[in-house]
Amino acid sequence: KQATVPTFRVHLRRARARLAPFARLSRAFGSIRSDARTAMESTTPSLDVVERRMLEQSPAWLKADVFWDEDYDVDVYIRDLKAIVPLETLRHELQEHKQRVETNLVQTINEEYNDFVGLSSEVMDVEEAVSKMDEPLEDVERKMKSVRADIMAVMDNLQACLARREENFRARERLEIIQDTTHAVSKLEKLVHEMENGPALNYEDAFPRVLERIASELSKIQFYLAKGDSLPSLQNLNPRIQKAREVFLVELGKILEASLRIKSTANLQQCLRSYASVNAVDQAEAVVKERIMKPLLEECLEAYDTLIQAKAHEPEQLEPLYTDIIYGVSSRLGILLRLVNTPHSGLHAFSFLANSVLAQVESTVGERRASSFSPGIPSMFHKNYLATLRFLEELEKYCISKKKLEVFRGSEHYRSLLKRWNTSVYFTLRFQDVATGLERHLSGARPALLAEPKDGFVLESTVAVWESLGKCFSPDFYLQDLADKFLKLSLQVLARYRHWVEQGLQVPASSSEGVEAEPWLGADPEKRLHAIVHDLRALSSNVLESYLNTVSVQLSDLPDDVKRSSLDLLRNAALKVGDVAEAAQDRLIGLISEKCATVLKQMRGVTAAYRMTNKPMPTRPSTYVNGAMAPILSFSGMANGDSALVEAVAASVCNVYKTMIKELIETVKKTESSLKRLKKQASSDAVAKVTDTEKICLQLFLDVKEVGRQLKHAGVDPNNFEAYVSLWDAAAPEDAKGVVQLSPEETPQKPPETLESGSQETEDLATFS
Repeated sequence: KQATVPTFRVHLRRARARLAPFARLSRAFGSIRSDARTAMESTTPSLDVVERRMLEQSPAWLKADVFWDEDYDVDVYIRDLKAIVPLETLRHELQEHKQRVETNLVQTINEEYNDFVGLSSEVMDVEEAVSKMDEPLEDVERKMKSVRADIMAVMDNLQACLARREENFRARERLEIIQDTTHAVSKLEKLVHEMENGPALNYEDAFPRVLERIASELSKIQFYLAKGDSLPSLQNLNPRIQKAREVFLVELGKILEASLRIKSTANLQQCLRSYASVNAVDQAEAVVKERIMKPLLEECLEAYDTLIQAKAHEPEQLEPLYTDIIYGVSSRLGILLRLVNTPHSGLHAFSFLANSVLAQVESTVGERRASSFSPGIPSMFHKNYLATLRFLEELEKYCISKKKLEVFRGSEHYRSLLKRWNTSVYFTLRFQDVATGLERHLSGARPALLAEPKDGFVLESTVAVWESLGKCFSPDFYLQDLADKFLKLSLQVLARYRHWVEQGLQVPASSSEGVEAEPWLGADPEKRLHAIVHDLRALSSNVLESYLNTVSVQLSDLPDDVKRSSLDLLRNAALKVGDVAEAAQDRLIGLISEKCATVLKQMRGVTAAYRMTNKPMPTRPSTYVNGAMAPILSFSGMANGDSALVEAVAASVCNVYKTMIKELIETVKKTESSLKRLKKQASSDAVAKVTDTEKICLQLFLDVKEVGRQLKHAGVDPNNFEAYVSLWDAAAPEDAKGVVQLSPEETPQKPPETLESGSQETEDLATFS
């Protein structure tokens, strides 16, 4: 380098001398070019005037000024204008623009002709000057190439010198690494020899000084090996290094075990730092696993076996075993686990909790107590699985930060322990348990009634559904990891029950001959339909209230949006069950109304009884009324105080009865009107008689009164019952409409031939007269 730099400077000075003429020629050429530009600007008219003149004569959309742009593209220009004007118009305007440009050019030359002619005389010497510069420039080019070649040769020589210097430096550095490593290995072997042949180490006193020195030398050797790993000389030293390292780690393991036994925080901290300095974290975790955790688990399993033998008739439970393990870990390793998790301790590389404690528990318990992980007995599997989760939660208490907790849960041994629990098979067994019990009740011929209500339900099938729902989220059944599956199972239970009721409601009740046409509702369809309505409403209400609260508690650990969506699904399913209750109620009302309407058809016999028979005015209600109201009275007895349902049935019957009365009265009046037109020869002094129509209307009015009395027996107040008031108005005379007045109940008898003076019937007769 010292020999090359002066030569390089000499070549640079020579190059500058050779470039001096070129610099002078360049300045001369610049001066000539500047003079030519000045002459052209002084003799050429301004282009602005020409451009302004052409723009004034062109249409606004032509935009002729774009022709002067450097990036002008004729295809783009035509494409843009084609969207505004037709091509014929564009071609015509361009031709006119061309003519205007030529005309303006000629006009400009004529106006400035003298300047135009004198332009060539002003710049005639430029070509001659340029030709004179060609030869000097070529000479400069040859000299520049020569100088460049000289400079490149010097640069190549300089690069070669620098490369040789770099290689020498690397070789010297490798030699120093080899020497330092060899010296450190010799020192390490000397320290190990002193430790082996010297006095025995007292592991319960302060941390031995010799181990600190050995750890320091090993750390230094590892640094050298990392820098020169590819050197064969260093690779030959590996056997000597490994032998000394193994001796050191054996002694370090003994100190670690003794420090844990005497609970010396200072010795533990120094020992762990020594492990970390020689990159032996795995060896420290292995020492704790084999020398501390393995004996601890053997003791716990021995005590556990004794407990199992004392209770040989009971299935194995892992709860006592986990309790002993937690106690042993806390007493023997608590100081170590707290030390490595202390903030700013510098010992965060160690993971004793996962790689020592949990690893040994997973391997030992998994091998020695494999039957405890089997889902064959679901109840015991549930208990042991929850006991394992509680065991993991106790270990997680040693993780003082969120990052530590994530590392622990993401460890291989944590996942391996949880994989031993086959929760999918557990859910399959629980699903079969629920589905089998539910189908046994829902696949029967008809809904079975209970002798006594249970949990507020009167059907065995509904009790089975409620118990199935309770199982899904009961503490002895539910697992947090299977929350989605148990939620789906509960929804399937509700959907299955709803589908079962809907299918049953689609089957017709019974034939007109009274022979049973279907096995689902049985011989007493009203009773079973009422039970179905009651249970559907009770089930929907229980799900919306108590069951949702239970599910909400079990899903408390889930995110709020997931929990909210899950509860909404259950709420919608319960509401759909309530909708089926309304359909079942409509079926019940229709069935009772049909029975009542069948008897009410006997009302047509009232017309035949009083039409042209000369019978006296009626005084008692018809006998068919009791038969027509019997289904309502019977239903009110089984309704158990469900007044709303009884009123719904009564309203349907009253509406049917009102329609029949209106039709009958309208028919009777039309017939009476026709008969009157045929009997126009009646004498003027004839005694006024009560017409057949009045007798029929009075009989219907008496029947409606009897219906009101029967409704009272059924628990319905006819005075405030809108459907009955409407029925009353359909049968009552004009002055009695709107106000329901019922006389005391009388036992229906055969109507007498004459009316008794002073009776309620006499008053009714006077009203109609």
